Amino acid sequence: MPGSAPPGTLAPVPLAQALERCSTDVRSRARNFWFGLRLLPEEHFHSLCTVYSWMRLADDLADGEEGGDRADRREALEGLRHRTLALFDGGAPEVVLPAESHIMPAMRRLLDRHELDPRDFDRMIDGQLSDLDARVVETRAQLLEYCDQVASTVGRICVRIWGGTSESCLELATERGKALQLTNILRDVREDHGRQRQYLPEEELHAAGLDREVLAAWGRPGPCRAFVLDQVARAEAHYQRARGLESMIEPACRPTSLAMTRIYHALLAKIGSRPELISGVQRIRLSSFRKFSIAVRARREARRAGSRRLAESIR
Repeated sequence: MPGSAPPGTLAPVPLAQALERCSTDVRSRARNFWFGLRLLPEEHFHSLCTVYSWMRLADDLADGEEGGDRADRREALEGLRHRTLALFDGGAPEVVLPAESHIMPAMRRLLDRHELDPRDFDRMIDGQLSDLDARVVETRAQLLEYCDQVASTVGRICVRIWGGTSESCLELATERGKALQLTNILRDVREDHGRQRQYLPEEELHAAGLDREVLAAWGRPGPCRAFVLDQVARAEAHYQRARGLESMIEPACRPTSLAMTRIYHALLAKIGSRPELISGVQRIRLSSFRKFSIAVRARREARRAGSRRLAESIR
């Protein structure tokens, strides 16, 4: 039948439906990102929703949410890698996994509009593959390598879409990605421990006289608090090293970058003020009102900055 999918594959959905489903992925599964992405112009909004949906699929495959044992998940991730890199070579969307029916046509659109680096998608798959087994990170260098794979890759993709292609901009995006991922890791200590994953460096835990079990249970409050505050300070250093990133991207995209960063920075501040929250049953969150307020403020600040630059150029 003309237009039908080849044997062994599924049919991609129409592009408009694909873009809508990508935005639904963000709205339903990533409220922190949603508040920031809604500030983008429509073209960039759909592009970033597409990136999120692709990244979420890779994460779900690694976590087993799409089913299958370890070997099946590895095969699925390698298949996603192959089909994604084929898009960079100009190929038509190939759909094997059900979720790809909207992600792959949206990805084809993304790559037709933006010059992205396939190595970032490749490295993200490498990071997800490393999560297939019980995971203990031994050193700070290993942790930062993992952060680059699963978060700085996203940062570099985002700034390329937002017009930031210089090496200095990509370096700042790399630092910003590390800052956000280190915040995530602190927020998810208890959850990751339940999955037999420990991303905080083992050598730093031992130096503090702690182990994974004690930290997750907050078994020694004094040393646990000191350790978490040290980790907060290390993450804060990456936020500071990424300062100036917004000046290197398109003005229309600056509110989103500011809002998303400030939401995660506020999470880090919350952990810094109450370190024991990392061992609580409830996940550390900001209220919807707080996130909305951060987004509104970011938009206002970006507009004021743009108005000042315009006035200075007229003088």
